Amino acid sequence: MSYSTPLTRALLYPPTTIAALVAVAAEEGIAPGLMLNGSGLDIFALDDGERLTSIGQFLTVCENALRLSSDRSLAWRVGARLHLSCDGVYGSMLRSCTSLRDYFRFATQYRWLAPTTVIVTAVERGDVLRIVVDDALDALPAALQVFVVELQVAREITRLDDVLGVRCRPTTIHFRESAGDRTELTYPADVMERRPAHADPFASKLLLSTCDDRLADIEASLGFAGQVYRTLRQLPDTCIGMKAVASQLRMTDRTLRRRLADEGTSYSTISHHVRYAEAARQLHRSGASIEQIAASVGFSDPANFRRAFIRWTSMSPAQFRRRPPR
Repeated sequence: MSYSTPLTRALLYPPTTIAALVAVAAEEGIAPGLMLNGSGLDIFALDDGERLTSIGQFLTVCENALRLSSDRSLAWRVGARLHLSCDGVYGSMLRSCTSLRDYFRFATQYRWLAPTTVIVTAVERGDVLRIVVDDALDALPAALQVFVVELQVAREITRLDDVLGVRCRPTTIHFRESAGDRTELTYPADVMERRPAHADPFASKLLLSTCDDRLADIEASLGFAGQVYRTLRQLPDTCIGMKAVASQLRMTDRTLRRRLADEGTSYSTISHHVRYAEAARQLHRSGASIEQIAASVGFSDPANFRRAFIRWTSMSPAQFRRRPPR
């Protein structure tokens, strides 16, 4: 089966995650060729340092794993092997963060630099730190969705161990059971006060700049969605409606909606990204009040803006403003 996401067709990622899947399945006696069936990859591609793969290929291999493996812990075993070193520059940047708050913030902000179909955010509430794993692709078959989420949960635990330099197990793990539920890991809130074992301010700054460039490359690879991103960013009003953007692109809003759906995204998703970027820019570079910034990016209620901003960055607008800009 093929899947469509904003990044599904773009060849952007080294095959490290797919290689880990194939290697763990091989321990169960499953031939690599069977695991890679339908992905357009062969065993030699997994050792090719120049080869790039897509999220769609990753999902195909996950689906093969579900069909071929009798090991229900397969996703957990794979996630436990996916250390930050598997994520290249993105992983090195996260490893060098000078605080856990920066680690979680940048992990969310730059998440598309790793092959993933979920969104992970950190929320501090009282004496509990919650790591929330949201499905970004509701259209996935239920079993595949569970597999991908389990893999990501195991990966988050492994990454946090890498950052802290010591084993740090969650207090609880809760998996989503209904539409209104969420998958969450919880830790004591004081975990956030621990200093990352490999904190390096100079390396962090340098690698963040590289990650910004990489994100720009990804945006350019988004096809028609990338055109919509660029059009919205060039317009003076970031909360402009879909009809106006369609007019700029010389098409009807119905055509725009269809073409974005063909690429697995929507106008509202792109609009949220652009509004976040503009809000972040104003928070760091203008003296406008948070209420004024909320209104300028299309939120009539500052409380709604605050909730949206916390979803985007795992911190409030006021907390974001207090941090020095990169």
